[in-house]
Amino acid sequence: MVKTLRIDKDNNVITLEVTENELGNIISSIENMVYKQKRDLLENLPSDEEGRRKLDAYLALKEDLRKAAEMLE
Repeated sequence: MVKTLRIDKDNNVITLEVTENELGNIISSIENMVYKQKRDLLENLPSDEEGRRKLDAYLALKEDLRKAAEMLE
């Protein structure tokens, strides 16, 4: 559950405060999204640009959150 939610409409930024365990759950969910997107791309060859962009966005988000989680260790 989100402990704190801050919204800065002027800069289009949302800040969430979550526990380390919740962050791990979010990362696991993103890993599942990456797996599903990869499977969808492989099943629908040739893949479309939108599908590849979605996969790239998921991978980037997963990497950013993984780095944040490592800082907690």
